[in-house]
Amino acid sequence: MRRAPQIAARRVPRALDRIVRMRPAPAWLIVLLLGDAAALGDFATGTRLWFGPVYLFVMCLATWARGWHAGQAVGIACMGLTFALNGPSLYPYGGSEFAWNLAMRFIAVWVVIAVIAGMRGAYLREWWLARTDILTGALNRQAFFELGNALAGCDSWRLLAYADLDGLKAINDGRGHAAGDACLAAYAGRVRGIIRRDDLFARVGGDEFLIFMVVKDEDSARAVAARLHGAMNRIPVASGGHLRCSVGALVVPPGRASIDGLVRSADSLMYRAKTRGACLEFATACEIETSGPASGARQAPRPAALALQAPRGGLAERRAVAEAPRG
Repeated sequence: MRRAPQIAARRVPRALDRIVRMRPAPAWLIVLLLGDAAALGDFATGTRLWFGPVYLFVMCLATWARGWHAGQAVGIACMGLTFALNGPSLYPYGGSEFAWNLAMRFIAVWVVIAVIAGMRGAYLREWWLARTDILTGALNRQAFFELGNALAGCDSWRLLAYADLDGLKAINDGRGHAAGDACLAAYAGRVRGIIRRDDLFARVGGDEFLIFMVVKDEDSARAVAARLHGAMNRIPVASGGHLRCSVGALVVPPGRASIDGLVRSADSLMYRAKTRGACLEFATACEIETSGPASGARQAPRPAALALQAPRGGLAERRAVAEAPRG
């Protein structure tokens, strides 16, 4: 029994985090099922049991999962439903007393929903601030691995691009970090203008970025990778010329994959592209890795010779190397 509070302290935040990030369809399905269950119980027990707390739970769940407007809609629906099922027995008064009681219940529901919606907004703001790179607006490493796990397990073709800005250190050393920061911000803005809103875009190092997205097929992945590489190498800098970017593009067939293994493979491709000078190195992961113990891809440094070795982890032997567009 002593461990019960500790278990609850771990599991309740995880449950709240999953609920607040649920997709609309499953969230609404859960709310509707719980609302139906509450209505059936209310109908079966009549006036013998008060189902107000159950309805309130459904309202709070809808608010936490989908926000203020959803909570208000579910709240009004629950109040109307309980009044229709129980009739005047809920308000055994007449005239002004009836209106006063009805107004007080509505205000109480509105206040609870407003508090839950405010907590939800604060939670989401803190969640994104903790997982966003302030300079570029991209996700940080922690957020990428949290969100990338779901994408690594989907049954679709995917493209994982590992990009490295060549020459950023020279810009920082020669013209100051403000100039380097401006290059990073310009790069991130260009990439966000190309990718879709649901694609994952993260800064995982000083000048290293990851892009993870769903694509139609392998040919589409090649076209997207080439377009990304070309755009990344046409970003002008204040001193003249353009940024140079090396990209390792890994195509992932449908099926479960390890996000750590995919990142390691894309990283090795990027280093091979870097040795050729702002090129695009392309390969297909033909053997999907099964999920297992987390590897060291999230924190471990790369071997110095990785860029000169063939990519491991089931990469296809064939690959395409494209020269960077000259600015």
